[in-house]
Amino acid sequence: MLTKTLSLTSVRYVLVSCTLYFVFFSTAPLCAAAESAFADSLFQEGDYLNAAHEYKRLLFLHPDTLQSDFIAFRVAASYQNAGKLKNAIRAYQLLIDTYPESNLAARCKNNIAQCHILLGDSKQGLSALKQFLAEHAESDLAPRAHFTIGVVHIDKREWTQARQVWNDVSLTYPDSPFAGVSNRLAQKVEDAENLPRRSPTIAAALSVFLPGSGQVYTGRTVDGLYAFVSVAVLGGASFYYADRGRYEVAVPIGILGAFFYGNSIYQGIQTARTFNGQHEKLFRSRLQQEIRESGLFGVISPPVKEVKLVLWESGF
Repeated sequence: MLTKTLSLTSVRYVLVSCTLYFVFFSTAPLCAAAESAFADSLFQEGDYLNAAHEYKRLLFLHPDTLQSDFIAFRVAASYQNAGKLKNAIRAYQLLIDTYPESNLAARCKNNIAQCHILLGDSKQGLSALKQFLAEHAESDLAPRAHFTIGVVHIDKREWTQARQVWNDVSLTYPDSPFAGVSNRLAQKVEDAENLPRRSPTIAAALSVFLPGSGQVYTGRTVDGLYAFVSVAVLGGASFYYADRGRYEVAVPIGILGAFFYGNSIYQGIQTARTFNGQHEKLFRSRLQQEIRESGLFGVISPPVKEVKLVLWESGF
């Protein structure tokens, strides 16, 4: 009787254990898939920081998932879209170090370069782009990276370098969507040599001989007239009081007049530089507008279709 009772108890124990095992491991993939879907929905809705946290939690709970590199990429992309560029750089680099054989490693290197550029570190960005091209010359991202180098030169107003880069893009990748736009931009950049310019040296020289004429030379006629009248009045007043022996009045007025005279020269130089900068900025804005309208940066789709997110497969 005791043996029969123990036998029944053992059977019940085995049945309960098997049931719990089946319930847990059959629903675990579903829970993980639901967590991934929730993170994806946050990403699609633009809630990038919360999406990054969800993806990181997913990696923590399921570190051995088959597509962990893709989830890690989504972490970095979420930070980049949220404007947390330093966090994005660290996340991309972590993916490269952790999954060096991943097909997303090249894209990470390209995105790191973009983050450096967006942070204003154009030197580091250019270095990263050139390194990417050296290591991944055959990548489908190579035309985009090469083209971006020209964009960086445009931002720095380095017209000659930008033209050379875009000529190289049109010759190196003739079948790429970037080739035609690069060719047009290279031709337009040649117009930079014909932009209206004012020489700061000439503006300074004119101001030395005739206060205010430097401003007039750069199109600041009203400012030039104010400068001329100020220097003329103060200079005339200083000589007037000096001629009558009232040096206690003539000297302070003369010093003030000398200040306005020197300021006229300085303003002539600055207005010439401002004149050149405004025309270069307008020219650069037109080039950037054409780049935006070309839709080039929508040519390469995000890597959603490159890898299918599969947490794991289980069979019973």
